[in-house]
Amino acid sequence: MPWLILVFLMAAGGGYAYHVTTVSTLESTVVQLEANNRTLKENQVQMELAVKTAQDSLKAAEENAKKSEAAMTQLTQRNNELNKEKQNYLKVFKDHNLTRLARAKPGMIEKRINGGTAKVFRALENDTKELMDADDGEPTTPGLSVDSKVDPKGDGTAGATDNNSNGEGSSSNLPATSATGD
Repeated sequence: MPWLILVFLMAAGGGYAYHVTTVSTLESTVVQLEANNRTLKENQVQMELAVKTAQDSLKAAEENAKKSEAAMTQLTQRNNELNKEKQNYLKVFKDHNLTRLARAKPGMIEKRINGGTAKVFRALENDTKELMDADDGEPTTPGLSVDSKVDPKGDGTAGATDNNSNGEGSSSNLPATSATGD
């Protein structure tokens, strides 16, 4: 009978060793699975954040595309309007023989041409007035004051007086400069 107790104790010891080994293996597996679970949850949070960022970027890109499309539509419409206007102007020149009209009615054409030229010059003067006002007052051309007038008639009367604010002298008193640079 002692050997029966010995076999029973050995069986109980083997069973206990198997139980301890199996439990420790299962506990390490549980710890590893819990660590994997935490890692997967962190990855899920990061993926959700990445998806949200991507959705926001996509939404912003779609809004920009809509704005660009609207702007392109407006520009296309404006371009079409300008092309129609250009075609109308070209049709006027195509339908009228200006050379024949100028020979037949030179007074009428001269008035219109002179009026149009004056209109262009006034627009040019208005556009450059701001630049001239911003000038620091130094003459841009040697021998001429900034405020000297251009003589439209060609009779020499314009620029006879100095239009500077100090009122000293006349522009005709300025030294003459030669074209050779002496």
